Amino acid sequence: MALDGKGIIVLDNGGYNIKAGYVSPEEKSRGCDVENVSSPPEVFPNAVAKPPKKSSNVVTKRNGGFLVSAELYDLPSYSGLFFRRPIERGYVKEWDLQKDVWKYVFTQSKVDPKESCLVVTEPIALPGSLRRGMDELVFEEFGFASYHSAPPAALVARYFDMTDGLVLDSGFSFSHAVPILNSGAQQQYSRRLDLGGKVLTNQLKEVVSFRSWNMMDEFLVINAAKEELCYVAQDFLPELEETRLPLNEGNKTMIDYVLPTHVSDKENRLGYSRPSALAPARVKGEPSQQVQPTLTLNSERISIPEAMFHPTDLGLHQGGLHEIIAESIAALPKQLQGRVYNNIVLSGGNCKFPGFEKRLMAELRALAPEEFDLVPTMDKDPELSAVKGVR
Repeated sequence: MALDGKGIIVLDNGGYNIKAGYVSPEEKSRGCDVENVSSPPEVFPNAVAKPPKKSSNVVTKRNGGFLVSAELYDLPSYSGLFFRRPIERGYVKEWDLQKDVWKYVFTQSKVDPKESCLVVTEPIALPGSLRRGMDELVFEEFGFASYHSAPPAALVARYFDMTDGLVLDSGFSFSHAVPILNSGAQQQYSRRLDLGGKVLTNQLKEVVSFRSWNMMDEFLVINAAKEELCYVAQDFLPELEETRLPLNEGNKTMIDYVLPTHVSDKENRLGYSRPSALAPARVKGEPSQQVQPTLTLNSERISIPEAMFHPTDLGLHQGGLHEIIAESIAALPKQLQGRVYNNIVLSGGNCKFPGFEKRLMAELRALAPEEFDLVPTMDKDPELSAVKGVR
């Protein structure tokens, strides 16, 4: 992502990760395909973290005990990290933290803000007070010549060359269904669900902590387990019944997640999965502390993502993702609804759950008028769709 004259820095400023890209003037003038440009998007944690006091890592000593963004990857263990995030409930609340993370991103990406323009994402219907905070950060702290802010859905629509349609953006903090008309995001018809990946990870933390090991301080580990093992059931209740079967009687859901320990190698700092049948037998007389701690996940693998379709299971009195899509489209003029149903783009990290697209379309089919066809589209990595929209 090297700087070559004035160009455009692109930041999809998410609550969990920042997706960063750089478009040089040469790439922009050539109209390069996003898959073949010399500087593909990079992903950085949008957080600062403080390890336990027992950590003696050089990086923490250098930065007053805190690790900024991807510096946490230098730690030998992720256990017990305390996180502070600039973004809470989808909005930037800690501007000083956001400044530190952006500074790290620009330094690692070898770009000069003063020689670049900025395109940054912001939540749809952003309050004016928060926009003023963004103005101060962009111009006074980093000295950008100019900048443009837009909802992630607008950049996703641009990436897919969408004129009329709908973007479902389901990320870390929340989910939005945003209609696109004449290539523009329509705020007045948008619908929001206050549920994202953070809620799902926190729910999984609580479940496994109640049933097994206390994992309330292990957000990264549980988030990794969620991303690797959870999937969307196509018919939830029958599949839930199957999880009640013993492993030797047809239970195909049960699986073990081996937790990291202080002796885990660098590649397994977040743990790893293995079939439950492969759990090593304990040797008689062997000390229990030598047995690697393991979480056995069963019904949680499908019940956690199920909350995206039934938020009331978590006490959230809102409709599921399919319902906010249907509500958003129903608010449009009747003559436009068919075209929007015919072009639905899925973006955001939650869309990566196996089975997500198929289940969402099945649920939406039951709500949509029969005369309208449902045509979903999703990038191979839906988490990067927005940052690719400026190519």
